[in-house]
Amino acid sequence: MRIITVIKFIAAIAVLSALAATLVLAERFFSSDPEQEAPSNKLEALIPAKPAPVEEVEQLVEKLEVDNLPDVTPGERAFESARELLTVGDYLAAEEKLKYVTTYYPTAPSAKEARRILGEMNMDRLFSGVGDSGQKTYTVQRGDSFLKIARENQTNLDLIRLLNGLDRVDRLHPGDELIVMPLNLRLVVDVRQELIELWKGSQYIKAYDPMIMQVPKGQGSVKTKISDVEAKADGRVTNSSKTNYRSSEKIFVFAKPQMVIRSPGDYPKEGFEGVILSDADIEELALLLRSGNSVEIRY
Repeated sequence: MRIITVIKFIAAIAVLSALAATLVLAERFFSSDPEQEAPSNKLEALIPAKPAPVEEVEQLVEKLEVDNLPDVTPGERAFESARELLTVGDYLAAEEKLKYVTTYYPTAPSAKEARRILGEMNMDRLFSGVGDSGQKTYTVQRGDSFLKIARENQTNLDLIRLLNGLDRVDRLHPGDELIVMPLNLRLVVDVRQELIELWKGSQYIKAYDPMIMQVPKGQGSVKTKISDVEAKADGRVTNSSKTNYRSSEKIFVFAKPQMVIRSPGDYPKEGFEGVILSDADIEELALLLRSGNSVEIRY
């Protein structure tokens, strides 16, 4: 009895399957386009013969969340967001976006501009005298000289001249007040990325793009320092007390390895080892660096 029931059940399934197949064939026969050609291969059989309506495609595109799509060019979305934030005056949020670009996408097309904007923001903050810039007022004592004041306050004469609006640095009187700011900055020569970076401890300040970088061979990280800052005018060494100092060429000399950072000028092209920066960049670094500043060369 049970066997007969099973046989009947199987037969019923077979009948239903045949009926379903017949209905499908009939639908294809009566609804097919007489002019439509049969698929030439299995791939065409899987692809719909008629393309989806344009309106349906447009509706689908509108439903996509564009903000969640990945960047076509890495970092560009964050950079554009930073520019919008700068436009509306939200500088702190913009700064975070710019840091994101320079940290995670340092080779992106927008990274160079992001570094430039960050550098300008940091320089404004550094010279504003607010926060941890370290600016203070120094009262001139008997026996002081500009060189002595610069040395004792870990700064340089160029910066003293700028902060105090001085045309010359050869006249002092006891009781005079000078604004001074310590220059405890660190220079990083990034050989791999071809960048010169300025840091204050762990805080990024600014980056400079070299015109020429011909650094002595090395590996890993090499620690050194600025042993001297030379000033040359008409091929001769000058100093801050002379009238030609302002227009002189500044040259930053490293202790080891023996290399320099300087402007193009008349640098010795044959056998040169060092970094060439633009005149404007060198003039800016002359305000921010002094003998004794630490240097790191990253290979």
